[in-house]
Amino acid sequence: MLTAATLLLAAFGASSGYGPSPGPCDSRLFELVVAAAGDAMLDRGVAQALGRMGEDWAFSGSKDVLAAADIAFLNLETSVSEKGSRLAGKGIWFRTRPDRLGLLKDAGIDVVSVANNHIMDYGKTALLDTLAHLDGQGISYVGAGTDLKAARMGKLIEVNGLKVGFLAYSDFHDIFWSTTDRKTFGAGEFKPGIAPALADYMAEDIARLKRTADFVIVSVHWGVEYAAMPDAAQVARAHAAIDAGADVVLGHHPHVLQPFEAYKEGLIFYSLGNFVFDQKKPRTVESMVALISLKKGKRPEAEIIPYRISDSRPAPMGPQEGNKLLKDLAERSSRLGTRVDVLADRAYLTTDGRMASSFLGRAYPGIFKSRGIVKYAPSIISAASPTPSSVP
Repeated sequence: MLTAATLLLAAFGASSGYGPSPGPCDSRLFELVVAAAGDAMLDRGVAQALGRMGEDWAFSGSKDVLAAADIAFLNLETSVSEKGSRLAGKGIWFRTRPDRLGLLKDAGIDVVSVANNHIMDYGKTALLDTLAHLDGQGISYVGAGTDLKAARMGKLIEVNGLKVGFLAYSDFHDIFWSTTDRKTFGAGEFKPGIAPALADYMAEDIARLKRTADFVIVSVHWGVEYAAMPDAAQVARAHAAIDAGADVVLGHHPHVLQPFEAYKEGLIFYSLGNFVFDQKKPRTVESMVALISLKKGKRPEAEIIPYRISDSRPAPMGPQEGNKLLKDLAERSSRLGTRVDVLADRAYLTTDGRMASSFLGRAYPGIFKSRGIVKYAPSIISAASPTPSSVP
């Protein structure tokens, strides 16, 4: 949740006047935590659940974690409008009542990606209305705009003296669903739409934003639905984004969790899966929140909290179920050459293969004795299974 000391700037033409910053006695000066979640929409089955369970239902199991973070981010997989008409031939359309956007704000969501394959289900009129409603709620958005320049602009957020840049792109910018009405989602010079996930665009925008930001986080809507592992195209572009200067890559669209990768000095989450969503297949109800620690002069670290979605509502998994899911994600991450440490119902990830000190030192004093730890390395996978009683 952004504080009063936070300043939000457009990445193009940002001035040097950043306003007040934390004082020299602030123990968290030049460090912050970003909470990153997956796909969220408030239509179809989610809307039905809200009707049965009440308007606060969707985020009631997650808002404590989201609101406690300095910045909370997710992929908004829906237009938010009462305008527009269904795009011909698409088959699945999401549109959320504007008054329900307040649920995201109340849950502590600060920034959303709108670069996805549902944001224009009701056309450019609903897209522009969505952006206006987000502005009205004070929720920042990346990945779409009134034209291509605006869609690629990004946002720069300052918290605790650190400037974090956000960008978002989608692979689904050039698809049309009807041969008789060939409308696509990609933004153009004079056309509203989403930012295409093109390598040259991403490299240019990351480099530009990195000139001002201490850290850059890139969200990409990509991949194959329900695939357990990222495909070669995801891996290549994720690596290219880190090579261009990004510190964290957040993936969306597969609707299931995919593994993590530590690449050079950056962290990659290939798919954060569903978050507030109505799908019910076993893998689609497995969810997570990545708490990403950013510190001045340090590489990013992450703590993973496993969630289960029940009746469209994500809530933390129990220790045994969470441990099982995290061990599975850690094993898949090891196939990408990345070590993940699993402690009961939490997992930890760094870029150098060490323990995530910023989280472990705070939450589990003395954990550096490796008590209760399962370490997943590329070639060494322990069969040990920690239990809640093993936590110091």
